[in-house]
Amino acid sequence: MIWIKWGFTKASELCSKQSKMKKLIPLLLIISACASPENNRRAITVQTANTFFELYKARTDWQAFQDLYADDLVFEDVIFRYTYDKPGFIGFYNWPDPLLSKHPDFPEVMVLEDLTFTDSTAIGRGYFTPFYYDGVFYDEGRYMRFIMALQVNEEGKINRHTDFVEYPPSFLKLAAENILADSTVTQ
Repeated sequence: MIWIKWGFTKASELCSKQSKMKKLIPLLLIISACASPENNRRAITVQTANTFFELYKARTDWQAFQDLYADDLVFEDVIFRYTYDKPGFIGFYNWPDPLLSKHPDFPEVMVLEDLTFTDSTAIGRGYFTPFYYDGVFYDEGRYMRFIMALQVNEEGKINRHTDFVEYPPSFLKLAAENILADSTVTQ
């Protein structure tokens, strides 16, 4: 008799749980339908940004890196005051440049310390590791810090990229000379 009572109690509990689940499933479907576009957009942004920084760190697959960008890209380097479209950006970044080489002790060209997201924007913060440019060794103590802002479109392509890079002093000198040259032309 006890065995039958226990079985009946368990069956009753199971039916009660199934009834509650039947009521909960439509509610979950409604919530997920409402939240899905934003979550999907954010997932696309997260995936694109993670791929961007992994490719950038390795700096070995130039074509895959270029393929992350939309045709209507707007690239801005805040320090140099440059704004480029996609072809201009490709010329500016120019990974195949034979004058630039990795330091043998640093297989990755950057360290990403923080990566934050909104639905369509990713902001990465970190620093570049030591490298050589035109035979000159660049090692800036804590190296060169950066903040990169990436805006990602619905297709998962970067359509806006803004760089804030703490360039070495010799690079900053070149940036200042370019800014001064531009300001004398417009005055």
